[in-house]
Amino acid sequence: MSEPELSNPVDPRGPVRRPPPAFNVPGVILVLLAFMALVHAYRTLAIGEVADARIILDFSFIPSCYGAVDSLCQLRPAGADLWSPITYAFLHGSWAHLGMNTIWFLAFGTPVARRLGLGRFLAFCAAGSIAGAAAFYLTNIGLEVPVIGASGIVSALMGGACRFAFVRSGPYRMLPGRQPPAISVAAALSDRTVLVFIIAFFATNFFVGSGVGGAFTGGGEVAWEAHLGGFAFGFFCLPLFDRRGGPGG
Repeated sequence: MSEPELSNPVDPRGPVRRPPPAFNVPGVILVLLAFMALVHAYRTLAIGEVADARIILDFSFIPSCYGAVDSLCQLRPAGADLWSPITYAFLHGSWAHLGMNTIWFLAFGTPVARRLGLGRFLAFCAAGSIAGAAAFYLTNIGLEVPVIGASGIVSALMGGACRFAFVRSGPYRMLPGRQPPAISVAAALSDRTVLVFIIAFFATNFFVGSGVGGAFTGGGEVAWEAHLGGFAFGFFCLPLFDRRGGPGG
């Protein structure tokens, strides 16, 4: 279906196109965020503490469950170690935690989703979640603490956006057919805007890792290692999912 047009009584040269809507979030973003909100509402409003603890046990990422199995891990379903590197992203410690991830998910998920398309975007998010879990595991082997939150995915989206959304031709120029090409790693690291963003991201996470930020996770610690792992994955691996291709190095 062609884009709707308006007649232009001032310019006799022909019709003018409607401007793009100011708020146009891809449906996949809204569905994922709605699902996260429904999960958190169910946990906090519809069930008790015991049932919620069971959900955390079954669907959170627990590093100690990979390797020497302790008594806690023996209580989990047989397939929990397979799905938890993804399902932990749909659980949050508080409404504030979910709210912060929602803001960043909207900001960075929107351009990445528009660029990749539905299937590649979902695959990218799943891989980003796994990358975040893997980074946390490698730096916390044997830790018997559940990890929850979509920050690994959000960080992957931030890293991926650095490869195309901040180019000097205009950040977030997401008009159909006019998306900027993906830039190489070297070009991204040479771009002042991208470099400042990366430095700010890593500095913030190291600062948070020192103990600040518990207010956004319901008083819990922040899994900043998962943030860094997700960001590194998104930054280096976006071209593997990019249907438009672009420099890979």
